[in-house]
This record gives sequence, C-alpha cells and structure tokens, in this order.
Amino acid sequence: MELTPREENEVRRRAAPSRQKQAEEFLKGGSPGVMQRYAPDAVPDPEEGWVESDETVQRLARWREEAIY
Repeated sequence: MELTPREENEVRRRAAPSRQKQAEEFLKGGSPGVMQRYAPDAVPDPEEGWVESDETVQRLARWREEAIY
C-alpha cells in the first residue's frame, strides 16, 4: 500500500515528536539499549563487546518466542 503525499506528511508529523523524545532520552543516557533492557545481567567484555551468558541468551530467546507481536 502506497501512501499519498498528504498521508505521508501526516505520518511524519505524528512520528517526529516521538522520535525526538526517544533521541533526547537516549542522548541523556536514560534509554537503555535493547539487550540491556531485556538482559540486565549482561556484562561487557573490553575486547569482544557485549558478551551475554548462555542463560541470558536462552531467557531472551524464550521471551521472544512468547512475545505477542
């Protein structure tokens, strides 16, 4: 389904303030990343980046299987 220019402008008008708020919170450090939100026990490795335990990965996989979307 293709949007008309008018519909596209309406979508952008409604989405922009929300995205601006999200960006502002992210820059303040008040918005955690996805893995940090769903895997708070994940610990960063200085060489590898984020390295999650097997338990954390399995818990996230179960959550994704059960999530309604």
